[in-house]
Amino acid sequence: MPLVTLAGMNDKMIFNIAGQRGMTLIELLVVITLAGLLTGWGVSHWRHYQQALRLEHTAQQLLAFLTRLQADANWRNRTALLGFKTGDPWCIGSGQTPVDCAALGDDVFRPDYRDVQLAEFTQKDIGFYGLRNNAQAGHIVLRNGAGSLRLVLSAKGRLRLCGQDVSLRGIAVCQP
Repeated sequence: MPLVTLAGMNDKMIFNIAGQRGMTLIELLVVITLAGLLTGWGVSHWRHYQQALRLEHTAQQLLAFLTRLQADANWRNRTALLGFKTGDPWCIGSGQTPVDCAALGDDVFRPDYRDVQLAEFTQKDIGFYGLRNNAQAGHIVLRNGAGSLRLVLSAKGRLRLCGQDVSLRGIAVCQP
């Protein structure tokens, strides 16, 4: 086998138009079109992913707020019923329905993200009773473009989070 050097390879290369190795304009357009389609798909999925994160984050924060409210009602042996202010911005408070979501205090939950909406809630008193750590059962539904999550409060005071129609970021679908 003869030894081939880089200088020898360069001497043997012939540059002619008939044997050109490159891309045609059509091939270049196909590649650019595919790159554009993949980029568009990626951006739309990224936006959906961000919406799902915001919805999950708000639901987890609401769950933590309600857990703290439940523990406080049990510790102080008092009743802590929830009040809902709908609209934009929405909020959930302990005791009376909050007049203003900008009210100071730890007894009002305000969402961090404007795209997460309070879609539905049980239209009766929902809350916690300190005696025996019981609760008035109900549900709260949060929704945005990624889907909807339901926070369920059972009569025994259990709080759980589930997906309204589909599983969202590992949160299972609600059982009927």
